Amino acid sequence: MKFAFIITMLISIPLFADAVEQERKVMDRLRVDIAELKGPPSVEQVIKIQQERADDLLMVINSGRYEGMRLNYLKKVHNRMLLSPEPTQEEINKTHVAMIEQMQNNQKNNFRTNSPNQNNNLRDKQMQTQESRQIMRQKND
Repeated sequence: MKFAFIITMLISIPLFADAVEQERKVMDRLRVDIAELKGPPSVEQVIKIQQERADDLLMVINSGRYEGMRLNYLKKVHNRMLLSPEPTQEEINKTHVAMIEQMQNNQKNNFRTNSPNQNNNLRDKQMQTQESRQIMRQKND
């Protein structure tokens, strides 16, 4: 009875993997749609986010967890963050468009890499794993 349960579970693993992969693709597409619908953030929002990140880094610097070269590096990064010029709305828009294009390219590349041959290779590996487990069980008995 245990053997039948294990076989059933091993057979159903590829089905779960396909469902998870499809859900991930849907969520990736939703992220792109949301980014397109929301549009680029305003300059004030970007400045606020940058200031929050600089404050977080300052908190880490003042925590006493880092010393020596690492502490000096964090201080340099913090200074760069404070001295960086304020972005313009035009730069923010370009960055937003580039981010959306990158997300769309990632979706296309993921679609291409998940070809039937790759799925067959995955199934072959799963079958080899299953066979090796059966051999190990036979040796243990």
